[in-house]
This record gives sequence, structure tokens and C-alpha cells, in this order.
Amino acid sequence: MKMIASTFMPTPITANSSSQASYINNMQASLSKAHGNTSTPQNTVATSSQQNTATIKVVTNQLSADEQLALEKDLQDRHDFHKKQETSAADMVSETQRILAEVAKEQPSLLNKKFDFTNTGDEIDIIKHDLSEREYNYLKAKLNASDKLVEATDFLNVAAARNKSSTSISNTKYTKEDLVGRIHVRDIIEQAKERSAERIRISEQNIVTRTNNTSSMFRKEVHLNALDLVLSNSVGLNAKA
Repeated sequence: MKMIASTFMPTPITANSSSQASYINNMQASLSKAHGNTSTPQNTVATSSQQNTATIKVVTNQLSADEQLALEKDLQDRHDFHKKQETSAADMVSETQRILAEVAKEQPSLLNKKFDFTNTGDEIDIIKHDLSEREYNYLKAKLNASDKLVEATDFLNVAAARNKSSTSISNTKYTKEDLVGRIHVRDIIEQAKERSAERIRISEQNIVTRTNNTSSMFRKEVHLNALDLVLSNSVGLNAKA
């Protein structure tokens, strides 16, 4: 398994969502309180409705050198992790589609059978299937032959655990081991494709969606819908494969 390395970048640093901007403001407010400053922090997060970015402006006279470096490192780590999530989701989708296209040529009858697959932490395994032993071994070997697919699904186990930890009401800390076997890749991709088709239909027909309509959150890109599904509560901790 390849290790993911983070590369430091100097300020200004960009964050990719309003939630990250909120996180940064909260962090800066906490740092101000630690210095006995009860006024509104001078550090600001500037956001634009036209762009899904936030520019972080660090005021050097408010933070100590160590605090500023720690903040910059945390922002960069979050940025790198966010981009790795997207890359892993894209690899999961593209590699699955590539492999199943090969299966369609080599053993077309297999695609008419029931099966899904998941990363168990050590490898990719076939689940929920009605395959023969020969078909099972053939498909499992095909999937595990793709290092890109194995690494992508492994990282998404990490990402899902991290996301569940950050949203846990009880402050429970989840690890990759808590999530292995729970991301059913083929099902996730099929749901993501349906969401993508719905988003395209809405856009092409100029349909106005209400803010509480979940379809308004769908993306045109299949891999981004797949990532949203992986990080959502649809990957339940009470339904281990």
C-alpha cells in the first residue's frame, strides 16, 4: 500500500467548501480566546457565491509563529485529504467500469448474475453474490489485480471513518477497521449514476429545485456522487457485510 504524503504550501491557502471556512473561523476564534482576546478575530475567511473556494488571510500579529505554522499545516492537510477523497472516488468508479467492461468481453454471462464487492482492509472481496466458485475466483482476481482500485477503496474506508468521527454526536472516534467491508462499491456506483442522470435531467429541463429537495444536492459527475454516498450515513455501522 502506498503512503499518502502531504506537501506544505505557504499562505494564502485555499479551502474547498463553506464548511471548511466555518471550521477555520472557529479555530481562529478559539486561538483568540486562548490569548485573552474577546473581540472578533481579525483573521477572516472570504467566500464568493460564484466560486466554491475560500481564501484564508492569516494576520501574523494575532498568532504566534508556532500557532500560525500549526494552522497552516492543518489547513493544508485538510485540503490534501479532501483532494485525495475526490481522486480515490474517481479511481474507484473508473477502475470498476474498466474491469467490468473487460468482464463483459471475457465472461459476459457473469454480469447477469448477482454480486457486489468491497475492500476488507487486506483485499477486495466479492459479497452478496450467486457466483460459482470458478466465477468468484475469476472476478476476485480481476478486481485485486488493480492496485489503483485496491488503494482507492482502502483510502475511502479511511475517509468514511474520519467523516463519521467528525459528525459523531457522541464524539466517537471511528477507524478504518470500523468501516472495512461496509462500502459496497457496485451498489454505490449504481446509485451515483442515477443521481448524475437526475442532476443532468434537472439542469437540461431548467427545473427549479427547492432547498429541502435532496435532488438539489446531486452532482453531474458520477465520482462526486459516489463520494457523497461513501461519506454519508448510507454506509451504516450496523450493517457490516
